[in-house]
Amino acid sequence: MTEDFRWGEHCASLCNAPLKLLKREDLDPRHPAIEFDNYWSNLKGGEIPAKEDFSPVHVKTVLKWMMLFERQMKDSEDLYKLYLQGTSAAELTNGSLQGQYLHEFTNADCYNSRRDLMRYVLKEGKPGFATAHTAPLKTDSEYSTDVTVGMFPFRNIEGECQVFVVPAPVSEKIRGWLNASW
Repeated sequence: MTEDFRWGEHCASLCNAPLKLLKREDLDPRHPAIEFDNYWSNLKGGEIPAKEDFSPVHVKTVLKWMMLFERQMKDSEDLYKLYLQGTSAAELTNGSLQGQYLHEFTNADCYNSRRDLMRYVLKEGKPGFATAHTAPLKTDSEYSTDVTVGMFPFRNIEGECQVFVVPAPVSEKIRGWLNASW
């Protein structure tokens, strides 16, 4: 593997890979989602923390990986709008998707798996974890393309719900390259 790795040159977008549920213990203890989970767990002691309780200063290393979705209700349908995306997360999705709705940049299977996990974390008031396997763009690719994800519920002052999503490659080497590339 070379240090000039670019996700979009070697791997398909994470948006095109359905999620499969995992337990927290299945993630690498150095994964950014585990770091964020440790922080999130201390915010409100059992309640869904308010977005205003979140301080980026306490999780600086996670910010590049973060995607922040806001749940919006339209009639009886819940829609999820991405309004903040870190640079490493943007590389996993092959570009910034800020301002778009989840259903606009994922296919049906991928959308359903993400929306179901978002619904779960908001309903249960606790984090959820998953994995996805993105297809290599080159058949002879030497790169591992498994990505693990943590999702974390938040609410704002008005009581609206947000979901912080922290995706990162399983491979620490690729994670390091993506973290340094932007």
